[in-house]
Amino acid sequence: MKIGIILFGLFAWISCNDEKVVQKEVEIIESDGQWINMLATDGCAWHFEVPSGDSTLYYLPNENGLKEVEKVLGKIESSYSFTKVHIRYSLTGRKREVQCGWGATNLYNEIEVYEIRKN
Repeated sequence: MKIGIILFGLFAWISCNDEKVVQKEVEIIESDGQWINMLATDGCAWHFEVPSGDSTLYYLPNENGLKEVEKVLGKIESSYSFTKVHIRYSLTGRKREVQCGWGATNLYNEIEVYEIRKN
């Protein structure tokens, strides 16, 4: 009986032991870019365009990032628009689909937006 109580106590102690959670460090990027909707001209709906050397990078904010964008830039409406912005963001490692002209869709890298302001 004593062995059973000791084993039960040992298992209870092991199951209540705290495990350390390892958090992965995220690279936060700061850049100027544009918040764009070109769907009306057969481009793609709301997305970020960020210049990078000789090319342009295309990003979509995740749900939290979209809330931050709407808080600073206002409610997203379907219209042709270019808004110059400065953003602090990190890549999430996921892709999101964006609606483009002629019924097409594109996959853009998803980002977490930490801060955004108009330029």
